[in-house]
Amino acid sequence: MPRGLFKVVIDPGHGGPDPGAVGIGGLRETDVVLDVSLQVAQLLQQRGVQVLLTRTSEVDVDLPPRVSLANSSGADIFLSIHANALSMSRPDVNGIETFYFESASARSLAASVQQEVLAVSPGSPDRGVRQGRFFVIRRTVMPAALVEMGFVTGELDSPRLADGQHRRRLALAIATGLLNYLRGGQ
Repeated sequence: MPRGLFKVVIDPGHGGPDPGAVGIGGLRETDVVLDVSLQVAQLLQQRGVQVLLTRTSEVDVDLPPRVSLANSSGADIFLSIHANALSMSRPDVNGIETFYFESASARSLAASVQQEVLAVSPGSPDRGVRQGRFFVIRRTVMPAALVEMGFVTGELDSPRLADGQHRRRLALAIATGLLNYLRGGQ
């Protein structure tokens, strides 16, 4: 793939004073998603893709600036990376899901990411590719998706999300899903 041909915005959810969901063993969504997002960025950059991150450290970034950065960047795609949560009393709920807002191209992007993340999460339920109204995917002008890589409150997902090797696999899966989409899986 020619260097610099594509530009991608990666949005690690939450950050700073907003840890996002907190799950089993005090596992914080923000820590999981920042680690995975930084690895995804590095993997894409190694393939010649230009990457913008909405945050690269534990800082709080409101939703509108995330969207503004994406919309002014001329990026081809936008992906927001999250980990899901439910009540700590429901460790039986696990699974991977990816959201898009409306367009067919956004749905293709979401499906491409969902397929790869599921492949490295054996046994974790496929919660599907679904329409969602999250601000960051509703307001961005390019195809955008939001992936939930598993439940920090889930008895199956949580230990995986806490494991550095599994986060590496998730990063590789997400990068592969994005590259497959960019290579013409639209």
